[in-house]
Amino acid sequence: MIDYIEKVATAWFVGFFPLAEIYVAVPLAMALGLDSLSSVLWPVFGNFSPVLLIEFLYEQLLRFPRIRKGFKRLRSERVIRYLDRWGGWFVFIMTPWTGVWAMAITLKFLGMKRRPLLVTTFISIFVYAVVLLVLVDVGVDVFT
Repeated sequence: MIDYIEKVATAWFVGFFPLAEIYVAVPLAMALGLDSLSSVLWPVFGNFSPVLLIEFLYEQLLRFPRIRKGFKRLRSERVIRYLDRWGGWFVFIMTPWTGVWAMAITLKFLGMKRRPLLVTTFISIFVYAVVLLVLVDVGVDVFT
C-alpha cells in the first residue's frame, strides 16, 4: 500500500510541477507500474490542481480593492466577449501546448469566467492524458 501511495504521489507531483505537467506525468506513472486508470487519474488530478489553486488565489487577491481595480484595467470588453464566445475552445486546444499554469493565470487575469475555465481545462487535460496513455501503451515512438 505504501508503495502505491509513493507512486501516486510522484505521478501527482510531476503533473502539478510546471514544465513537466501531463506530458511527463502519464508516461512516468506508466513506467512506475501503475495501472491504466491510475496512470491517467493521478496525473490529471495533479495537473488540474494548479487551476484550482490559481482560482482560489485570484479570488483572495480580489478582496483587496487596489488589486481588484488593477486587474479590471487589464481587461477589455472585446477580450471578454471573445472569451465568452470562443474561450472554451481556446482553452481546450491550447492548454496542452502552453501548459496549465500559463493558461489559467492568463485567462483569469483577462476575465474568463470560473466555470468555463474549470470545465474546459479539466476536459482538455483528461483527453490529452488518455491520448498519451494510448500512444505510450501501443508503443508509438515520436522520434523514430
